[in-house]
Amino acid sequence: MGTTTNIIRVLFISILIDFLEFTIILPLLPKILTYYGRDTGINQDSLYVQTMSFVQFIQDLTGAPNDAKWNSVLFGGIIGSLFSFLQFFSSTLCGAASDRYGRKPMLLLSMIGISVSYAIWCVSFNLTIFMLARVIGGLSKANVAIILAIVSDSTTENERNRAMAWIGAAFSLGFIFGPLLGAFCSQWGIAYWPNSTMMFFIVPAVISLVLSLINIVFIIQCCPETLPIAKRNSKQTTITDISNKILPWHLFKFTAIHNVKSVDDIIILRRLGLASFLYMIIFAGLEFTITFLVYNRFNWNSMKQGKMFFIMGLCMALVQGGYVRRIPPGKEIIAAISSDIISHTNQDL
Repeated sequence: MGTTTNIIRVLFISILIDFLEFTIILPLLPKILTYYGRDTGINQDSLYVQTMSFVQFIQDLTGAPNDAKWNSVLFGGIIGSLFSFLQFFSSTLCGAASDRYGRKPMLLLSMIGISVSYAIWCVSFNLTIFMLARVIGGLSKANVAIILAIVSDSTTENERNRAMAWIGAAFSLGFIFGPLLGAFCSQWGIAYWPNSTMMFFIVPAVISLVLSLINIVFIIQCCPETLPIAKRNSKQTTITDISNKILPWHLFKFTAIHNVKSVDDIIILRRLGLASFLYMIIFAGLEFTITFLVYNRFNWNSMKQGKMFFIMGLCMALVQGGYVRRIPPGKEIIAAISSDIISHTNQDL
């Protein structure tokens, strides 16, 4: 097993590459969905028609305006929700599998699935193929959960806060450069293949695929196995064990966790889990809808959206790398509450 510093460095680079490839698509989503809706009549993709029917149902249910601009926002929200819903299952199940079979094999399996999804995206000539790529990507997107487990394996309690801050900084850096890279590659594809209507997303898809393959090779060569065989879960998996890991009411209660020191620890975990869930609802909603908002309201192209994400990611990186890693052990809750107060104050202003 490598030293803690070396392992965290490897994970930092892997997360950075992963988030670069993952966020490349963000500034392209509005235009991609516009592209898939260009056909009419019998030439229109059947899945696109069915999805738009569901969008109409959501409009009727919520009273949202029946406007083409806001239809695309709901459309994008459905795609983002589907990906996250599948990721929810894959993260919990693959995380549990890594407890039994080891971190590295499950991490590589997840990353291979991600590469397959990017390969399909490269040839997504209609919405059905594109959605297939998103489904495979969502089912495979367990690498982050496994990497966090590796961090837990490799660090002591005093080291963990600093290590998590570096992982958070890698997310932020990927958020800085990924959308900008996607926008640049899209414009490059349009400039060099002006007669092709698909190069605006094929070039970014190819770049995502190449980055994912580089990441796989990097993990194979540089990431050690951090969960020794002696510490792995050798218990036979039952239906109850699976339900404890995928059913939401069991997850919020942390039913699958048994080796806790006291009841108070479970109560704290439940509160943290609920707080994390509520935060991610808001952040994921921002991540998948803000591109449609600026595309429809301000007519921002992919490059302007990439620059927007660059500024957002830069702020996140400064906070994660400059402030969060310096929070002393035991002061995390106070820091989180203070950040929330500052955030709401800025929104009020």
